[in-house]
Amino acid sequence: AVKFGAAFGCEVYVISRSKAKEPEAVKMGAKAVIPSGDEGAMKAAAGTLDAIIDTVSAAHDINALLTLLAPAGKYVMVGLPPDAPKLNNSLIIMKCLTVAGSLTGNHDMTQDMLEFCGKHNITSDVEVIDMDYVNTAMDRMEKGDVKFRFVIDINKS
Repeated sequence: AVKFGAAFGCEVYVISRSKAKEPEAVKMGAKAVIPSGDEGAMKAAAGTLDAIIDTVSAAHDINALLTLLAPAGKYVMVGLPPDAPKLNNSLIIMKCLTVAGSLTGNHDMTQDMLEFCGKHNITSDVEVIDMDYVNTAMDRMEKGDVKFRFVIDINKS
């Protein structure tokens, strides 16, 4: 999402628990990281974002993210947390927010995306692991010690 936003010419921010991922985020095209674990930083960023693409699949406070949106902002969830989120309807209504979700596009949309990636040299950032590392990878995910998606190299396993 960061690389796409930067390629579209957007001013992109990454929201993460801390600033630990900021060097990677900036390298991908983000202006900075907004640390969700820092109450002061979240207050300072309140009402400043036009849109949020939420890729988190773990349980998290969506209402805290909604406070970051400017009036008429858009929140799009593409991650699927384990439980249905509890949304602050008053916040959504009073700020005239749009809340949406998306899985994947159709064949033509996917083709357009791949062509856009080729044109803008957008590639995936992943951590390639062997099959015998899967349990460790799961432990790391639970601890939040993951910068990129894991990809299992089954040819090495």
